[in-house]
Amino acid sequence: MRTITKRMDKLEDLLGIAAAKHPCRVWVVRTFGRELAVDEDRCIDILRECGFLPNGTRFAVVQLCRVPDGLNVQELEKFLRENGAEICGCGR
Repeated sequence: MRTITKRMDKLEDLLGIAAAKHPCRVWVVRTFGRELAVDEDRCIDILRECGFLPNGTRFAVVQLCRVPDGLNVQELEKFLRENGAEICGCGR
């Protein structure tokens, strides 16, 4: 049984689905010098809450440069929840 467990661990590690061993790295693309109503960490938390950033992946790209200018906190949160698939690169 120990051999099977070791082989499964190696396979999960190879495929990148062992989330506990490899935390998800998030690459943020943003417009230089532009400030959003909330910080990047909160934006990533919102996208993760909505399921746009799954835990099992090794890395994800979040394109905050696609967020329109001049949004307040509520508008920004609503925009992220509605357009998260496009911002995280999984939109069609």
